[in-house]
Amino acid sequence: MSHTVITTPSLHGAGHAWPEWRPWAPLAVAIAIALIPAPAGLAQHAWYYFAIFAGAVAGLILEPMPGAVVGFIAVTVVAVLSPWVLFSPADLAKPGFDSAAAAIRWALAGFANSSVWLIFGAFMFAQGYEETGLGRRIALVLMRAMGRRTLTLGYAVVATETLLAPFIPSNTARTGGTIYPVIRNLPPLYESRPNDPSARRIGSYLMWTSLSACCVSSSLFLTAYAPNLLALEILKKTAGIDIGWGQWFLAFAPVGILLLLVLPAVIYLVYPPGVKAGEEAPRWATQELDKMGAFTRREGLFGALVLLALALWIFAASALNATTSALVVISLMLLCRVVTWQGILGNKQAWSTLVWFATLVTLADGLAQVGFVKWLAAIVGAQMSGLAPIGAAVLLVTFFYFSHYMFASVTAHTTAMLPVTMAVGLAIPGMPVHTLALMLVLSLGLMGVLTPYGTGPSPIFFGSGYLPAKDYWRLGAMFGLLYFIVFIAIGVPYLFFVAT
Repeated sequence: MSHTVITTPSLHGAGHAWPEWRPWAPLAVAIAIALIPAPAGLAQHAWYYFAIFAGAVAGLILEPMPGAVVGFIAVTVVAVLSPWVLFSPADLAKPGFDSAAAAIRWALAGFANSSVWLIFGAFMFAQGYEETGLGRRIALVLMRAMGRRTLTLGYAVVATETLLAPFIPSNTARTGGTIYPVIRNLPPLYESRPNDPSARRIGSYLMWTSLSACCVSSSLFLTAYAPNLLALEILKKTAGIDIGWGQWFLAFAPVGILLLLVLPAVIYLVYPPGVKAGEEAPRWATQELDKMGAFTRREGLFGALVLLALALWIFAASALNATTSALVVISLMLLCRVVTWQGILGNKQAWSTLVWFATLVTLADGLAQVGFVKWLAAIVGAQMSGLAPIGAAVLLVTFFYFSHYMFASVTAHTTAMLPVTMAVGLAIPGMPVHTLALMLVLSLGLMGVLTPYGTGPSPIFFGSGYLPAKDYWRLGAMFGLLYFIVFIAIGVPYLFFVAT
């Protein structure tokens, strides 16, 4: 079995190795913070824990090694140093308290987390799309049906993204691995070449439409983006808040559906293609579909199982946990040979993500366990005590959203910023915490549009040759602001006065 391999060009130049200092930077960050005296009101062990956490976040941002490795090492370090960084003197003084046993239970807790396994299960759905060819067929069918005009071709890209989004939690796999390989074949048919003035003929329009739609769909569906599921688990740990699949969708639907409906037309106006119509795209899509042959029994079976999963997530939530529903459908996929066990074992991205998110959930939970989140929330909350709840919520979301310029990973952003921002909101009198939680997590997909490093597919599209750096940064700021304004103008009133 083969897997799609995506090569992402470095933003610092193709073929350049990371500078030698990058592997040491997270350690330097952790040591530097640990050497600073603990702030007033915060226990020394909590400050040491924060130092290790900050070093892990630095590792996630700089990426001197895979994120799963960073998380694994950070959790291991905390477990080894637990008497000094995880447990207070009062904990250690309790009769019969075994710090070593408690530390390893803490370190492995993330692997028993249902959301972590839901993320893993969703990767199995992505594998099914790839192995059966159904994802590619959907994209080609829409290209054939809607590709005669550039504007409707843009809508075909958006429709494909929206159809695949609920079942592929990695937007890198979905947009970068399924949609991008299809649409990158279209511009040359119109004499639109990368790294050339002709890129604006049609290639630039298609690339930006695809990436922009990816960011919206990543916020529209809980299972469209792995950081959504990580954020949900952090909310459970820090605020006791749970959000179901249907509730998530309905909360963002007024914003998400509106943006997806107008997005191709807005891009067509502000970043217009040179070619307005042509027969090349549908002709090429027809040729590719002919090569694929007739719709197979395996594709049909997988499609039925996908619909079963969606039905269980929406209608059986009270009887079956979402993760249980996913495991049921994956079991059926194995029984029906839609995917194979060898294929699952060979899906390195899924297993790496499992380790990555299990350790990140544990690290984020540790911030609350040692009391750091409560301490920081009290300080920041005191500065916002005079604000009305809705005004404070908007300020917190604004800070949370635009701080993404500092992060090269929504996962790192979620891990570092969500517990703290949510804790600040919890400390504000009268704050509807469930509404604030929705406002924060529903913005995670949208913020990916801001920068060439903002979300997984960003470097792929940035390196396509169709989106020059000056265009990318300008469009990122423009659409990032557009998304935010629509979210604040429509989403926030809806969440405050209608949805809750």
